[in-house]
Amino acid sequence: MRAHTFETILVPVDFSEISAHALRTASLLAARCGRAKIVAMYANWFEAPPYFTVGRLAELQAEFSESLHLAERSLEAFVRPTLGDNADSVEVRAMEALPADGIRQLAALKNANLIVMGTHGRSGLNRWMLGSVAERVLRESPVPVLTVRSAPRETIRQVLCPVQDTELSRRALSFAAGISACFDAKLTVLHVDEASGTKPISDLCSWVPAEERDRCVIQELVRHGGSLGPAEEIVKLATEEPYDLVVLGAARRRFFEGMVLGTTTLRTVRHAPCPVLTVGSGAEMWETSQDRR
Repeated sequence: MRAHTFETILVPVDFSEISAHALRTASLLAARCGRAKIVAMYANWFEAPPYFTVGRLAELQAEFSESLHLAERSLEAFVRPTLGDNADSVEVRAMEALPADGIRQLAALKNANLIVMGTHGRSGLNRWMLGSVAERVLRESPVPVLTVRSAPRETIRQVLCPVQDTELSRRALSFAAGISACFDAKLTVLHVDEASGTKPISDLCSWVPAEERDRCVIQELVRHGGSLGPAEEIVKLATEEPYDLVVLGAARRRFFEGMVLGTTTLRTVRHAPCPVLTVGSGAEMWETSQDRR
């Protein structure tokens, strides 16, 4: 699979307007980058109190199973007006699982190579915090994750790809170049020279795959990071210019029994005014809730 040719795109749906935006964004990418199959999913988990009788548990489980069938029909009813004629090719699935676990299971089952999901803002002090499901998926997904919080534009005209001198950044840039080629978009490669004095990347533009290089307009920028690190400059540039997409290598590291995201990734996803595609190394392993107990 070429970096920009998506075969299966998984879209978690919670019936909100944000998840409708995610569906429309997935449809846009599917149409331009490989005619991918879209799988829209809804997951919910039933867990009865331990003091319920066996008979009552069986009754409630049957009711919950029926509610999943209703949820699947509701999902179909949600997808059709959201995507119009493009809804005909969308597969819908309702699952009994915690949302993050359901995303993991279905992504593996369907061999999804992209997850597109909405992120909800919070009011007050937590306004820019991600939802727990979105953050866990970002931490653990072995496939790229595209987070959106607003309606997609008609097309993608400008792509911003912040990089460092790492293999992860090279992988992210390969995705950015491929998507730019799909849309004939302008690609801006941004290297933030941090306060610690990292040197500019001399061969930065040569990172772009040769077959994509002639199809993209590449503008190389170097900026010096502010007090909040590279994310401050990434978000600032994404705000100054009409970028339609940020593609970012998602640095992750193991912490105790789980994975944690780097601050640059978290701050960029939380504050960027446009969708952010986070690309990991592809080798991270998902955890289930059972694994963490």
